[in-house]
Amino acid sequence: MMMMEKMWAWMLLTTLLTSVGQWHGHCNGCLEEERNGLLSIKALIDPNNVQWKLSDWTANQEDMADCCAWYGVGCDNTTRRVVQLSLSDARDKRLGDWLLNASLFLPFEELQSLDLSANRLVGCFENQGFGEPSSKLSRLDVLDLSFNPFNDDSILSCLSGLLSLKSLDLSANRLEGSGFKALPETGAPLSNGKSLQ
Repeated sequence: MMMMEKMWAWMLLTTLLTSVGQWHGHCNGCLEEERNGLLSIKALIDPNNVQWKLSDWTANQEDMADCCAWYGVGCDNTTRRVVQLSLSDARDKRLGDWLLNASLFLPFEELQSLDLSANRLVGCFENQGFGEPSSKLSRLDVLDLSFNPFNDDSILSCLSGLLSLKSLDLSANRLEGSGFKALPETGAPLSNGKSLQ
């Protein structure tokens, strides 16, 4: 009988420790640092809460606290880190053109895919493109910037540090400038199996 009680106590302790271990460092399904990063992005692209796409991105509702369940957010099933952000057409158009500040994406160290298409991006803040902070974004391999009104090659300086990119979509922009002449034609493969759209 004593052996059975010890076994039950051991099983209870193991279950409790496992639960605490899984919970520690996470904020309701995702890392708190990443959750705060997502809320910072929302404050910039939809400060007036007019876009239905980001309506569940909130710090207030208990039932929507798991940012891995938020619209456009994909997390790794094991680590619960954000690996995909699909923010196509998520920005309130009444805000006008947008200069990208890539430092917003620094909390997402395992980010692999980022879709910022159709958000009226026109360039990036000087020294705030993906060149400088890219060491933290070393896993980013898909970047979609299509359907934004880029009209010169200044966007190229924003992307200079993204060495891990395998796919870059710049389609449906008004791209002009001498820097684009050096790029392969749309749809052509880049070096190491990478593609430009």
